[in-house]
Order: sequence, then C-alpha cells, then structure tokens
Amino acid sequence: MPISKEYIIKRIIMLFLVVLGVLIIAFIITRVIPARPELLWVGPRATIEQIERARKELHLDEPIYVQLYYYLKDFFSGNWGISWRTRQPILSDIFTYLPATLELTITAFLLAFVLGVVLGIIAAVNYGKLIDRVISVFSIVIASTPVFWLGLMLQLVFSIWFKVLPSGMRISTEVAIATGFKPITNFYILDALIQLNIQALIDILKHMVLPVAVLMMYPLGLTIRTTRSLAIESLQEVYVKALQVWGLPRRLILYKYVLKNVVAPVVAALGLSFGYTITGALMVELVFVYPGIGYYIGMALLSFDYPAILGGIIFVAIIYSLTNLVVDIIHAWIDPRVKF
Repeated sequence: MPISKEYIIKRIIMLFLVVLGVLIIAFIITRVIPARPELLWVGPRATIEQIERARKELHLDEPIYVQLYYYLKDFFSGNWGISWRTRQPILSDIFTYLPATLELTITAFLLAFVLGVVLGIIAAVNYGKLIDRVISVFSIVIASTPVFWLGLMLQLVFSIWFKVLPSGMRISTEVAIATGFKPITNFYILDALIQLNIQALIDILKHMVLPVAVLMMYPLGLTIRTTRSLAIESLQEVYVKALQVWGLPRRLILYKYVLKNVVAPVVAALGLSFGYTITGALMVELVFVYPGIGYYIGMALLSFDYPAILGGIIFVAIIYSLTNLVVDIIHAWIDPRVKF
C-alpha cells in the first residue's frame, strides 16, 4: 500500500520535535545535578585558576538557558561536543561504540522474533493444554525479570560455577593476540569473517551468548504473548474453521493464513519495544563490560560527562524515533488494512 508523502513529512516533523524535547529535558537534568564536571576536564592536579578558566570555557558559569543556547548552536551545526572523559569528539565515540550495541540488539531481536513466533504458535495450537500454560508462564516470567539481575545470575552460573562461557568483553585478549585479530569495521563478527579468522569468530560468538540471552528476554516474552493472543483469535475465525473442515493440512493453514495475521502486529510491537531494549542494553553492557553505547553512556553518567551523556541520549532518541517510523512503514506494507 503506498504511503502518502504528507504522512512521512508529518512523522519526520514529529521525530524532530521528540528529539528536541528529549535534548532540552536531558540538558536541564544534567545541569541541575550537583557535581563539579569541570574537574573532569582539567584533571585532578589542576589549580584554582585552571578550574575557573575551565568553567568559563565550558560556559558552566552562565545561566542554564545560556548554556542551552550554546549547546543547541553547536549541536545544529554538527558539533556534538568533546567528551570530557575520553577527550574525543562525541560523534566519533558514538560510532566507535555503536557496532557492539547493534550486534547485540540485532541478534537479540532476530532470535526473539523467530523463537517467539514459533512458541506463540505452539501455545495457540495447544490452547488450554499443559504446554500452553508452561509457555504462557515462561513468557510472563522472562518479560518481567530485571535484566541486571538475570545478567548477574547467568554470569554466576555459566562463567563462575561451570566456567563454560566468558563473563564479559567482546573477545578474549589472548585469542585476539594469538590469532592476530584486528577490528576493521568494529562489527567483530563481520571483521572475523573478512579475515577468515574462525578461532576469533568462535570466541566472539561465545562472548555474545550471555548478553544476547539477557537482552532478548523482554522482546521474546512480548513476542510470545502477542503471537499467542493473535493466533488464538485467528484460529477462531470462521474461514479458518471452514478450511479445517475442507481438509486443508494444518501446517498450510497456520503458515498461509494464521501467520499472515500475526506477523504485522508482532513487528509493530517489537518496534515499540526497541526503546526498552536499548535501555536494557545499558544495564546489560555494564554488567558484561561490553563496550557498546549503553556502556559508554553508563561510564559518562558515572563521571558526570555532560556532553557524552547528552550525545548518547540524543542518539538513542533518534534511533528510537527512526525505528518507530520504519516499523510503521513495514507494518503498512505487510498489512494493507493499516491506514495513514
């Protein structure tokens, strides 16, 4: 179904307003937190004169609205500022850490979607039976379990007790040195494939198992519950019962008719849960010391690195808004009943 240009323009304007609102709110919050961020900029051995000079350079001695003016002026000119912690441009830091987060979230979302749809269909087909109850309880439990607690428990069991999986980082230092692995695109899986470094690839995948398992729990639970509900509703439709009476194979009915009614709403629900997953990635990456955007924002928060905090939050807001736009477009393409 073609989507009107007016709708896309309206959504882009809304995206801009949302990001601007997030920027202003985050800016005000970071400025009212009692801290001395200028000390991070000048270092621990700075003199009083150097500290005062840093306050003026960073406009920390100005009112909040004046600081906001300078920040917006730089932001819209493409200058997101310099991280007070890493001393690198914010955008450079973000694009350095972004591939790690994308590897985690994309892998988690794909696994959650495929496994969630399969389990949801199985639960719907066996509605009211023991397997349906087990899958339903499982979906509720995993969707409501705190990610930081689950991450710590998985570390305890698989890394400390059984020692079968690494507890953090993206690749073991000894493996990187022994195999000569070097990041090219910062997408480690892709880099290992480009270099045909199978040993490094296996080690990278092993490091991803636990954080991906934790990160996929919420979208998996959401997908199971949404799929089950929609599939049960579809199986009760008159035309589906008629197809069963006519003797069509059950597998064909599920694949061609029931699944078609399930996929579009599930995609939309997953898209809306992307923001929660990004928030969860912050905790997951901190727990597993996984150097992604979440870890970067977490370290910025702990060090009161205002430019890095704002840059990370704004970038996540942009990604979240763009994801919702793309999901809406995909939803309309899959389901022609959607009107814009």
